[in-house]
Amino acid sequence: MALGAGTVTKRVFRDGRIERCDNVKDLKLYMEKIDEMIDRKKVLFGAG
Repeated sequence: MALGAGTVTKRVFRDGRIERCDNVKDLKLYMEKIDEMIDRKKVLFGAG
């Protein structure tokens, strides 16, 4: 799991499929959208 502006979280599934969830690069946008990015990671990892 990646945290920070411009990073990419990746999840590798048992079947070899890879899904990615990227964070915005701009620091101001990162601060504004942090809750949205957290929610997308929760969905990606099945916690949301």
